[in-house]
Amino acid sequence: MKSVLLFLLICLLGGSVAQAQQVLLKGRVLDEKDKPVPYAGVGVVGSEVGTATNEAGEFLLRVPRLPQQITINSLGFEPTILNVATAAKSLEVRLKSSLVALPEVRVRNPGQVATELVQRASAKLARHQREAMYGQAFYRQKQRHNGRYTEFMDAFYDVRFTAEGVSGWQLTQARYGQVSEETGVDMMNFSAAMRLIPVYDPKPSPRKVAVPLGPRASKQFVFQLREIMRDESGEVAVIDFLPRPELGQSALSGTLYLDMQTAALRRMESLVPIADLMSLQFGEGTSLDSQNMRLTADFVPYQDSLSQLRAVRAEQRIVLRYQGRPDTTTLSGNLFFYRYTKGSNTKGYKSTGVNYNDLKQARRGPYEPEFWRNREVLRASPAEERVIRDMEQQQAFGTF
Repeated sequence: MKSVLLFLLICLLGGSVAQAQQVLLKGRVLDEKDKPVPYAGVGVVGSEVGTATNEAGEFLLRVPRLPQQITINSLGFEPTILNVATAAKSLEVRLKSSLVALPEVRVRNPGQVATELVQRASAKLARHQREAMYGQAFYRQKQRHNGRYTEFMDAFYDVRFTAEGVSGWQLTQARYGQVSEETGVDMMNFSAAMRLIPVYDPKPSPRKVAVPLGPRASKQFVFQLREIMRDESGEVAVIDFLPRPELGQSALSGTLYLDMQTAALRRMESLVPIADLMSLQFGEGTSLDSQNMRLTADFVPYQDSLSQLRAVRAEQRIVLRYQGRPDTTTLSGNLFFYRYTKGSNTKGYKSTGVNYNDLKQARRGPYEPEFWRNREVLRASPAEERVIRDMEQQQAFGTF
């Protein structure tokens, strides 16, 4: 019997898509050891956003004309600019690792330096916490059950967000496919994690999940400077954070990446206490073996030495025990902005509460294969292409 999981997230928590452009660039981003660099930013020099590499380091980028200067950026690597004059062949880009200096070489008290940086970052976010920003984002969600893909969703959104996180969004186009399974997990609102788990909380409370940036961060967490990375904007502090033993409440743990000079947020990687944020409903003969969830939020430079949300990724692994055998479900979601806008693109945004069900919204519309062939923003990896093709053949998209 299939189990149902629902997020609780304890208080913590138009426009149409642009038309396809004239020239489509394809490429792959690798590191110095020829390994793919996933989730790297790819865009035209002078523009704010563009696209991102997929899990295999591959990308698609539509440009109005050639030649163009293309920029590739990823935290921990030196930025690269390419002069592209033709789209006749696929691009191959190799990124060099950034220089890394160990904190003991640079600073006498890594813990104090880390705490002071976090306090500066929190104060900066507090000054701008109510400033609304807008953009258009693409979201991909996948689910595997015992190694087999059983669910796939792509969606375009208009998004409103602040320093606290995503405050509203409007689905503009989506496709959702599902292969029926007797066991496993039904997660009806996994994207809630993308919207509702913040990195900054202006009003921390014992009833909430504690997060590493806020007015009480130094009282709730222990911060330690692990290393210092150098990239195109200067130096980035890599700061590990753990909840204090005496905290007595659910809390994130993980790593912050903060600009050493401006204290602007660049990335947060966290382990989410998912057992405290969801209810579990098991059928007869089913029990929980283990579950974990990891979340990464990336940010890009913004005005006044600030940063704005660029992407959020999450993966959750749930292992059940069904009739004495392990039953494993892995869910992953990837939300990234491909365009920022100066104002709202729609008359209203749906509330990003826990009960907003993306899958239910996606099921309502018919599947339009031509739309997806012409409007792809995030290049599907070879494995994802097979999943999409198989679901099209099974008529799993848009059949609800």
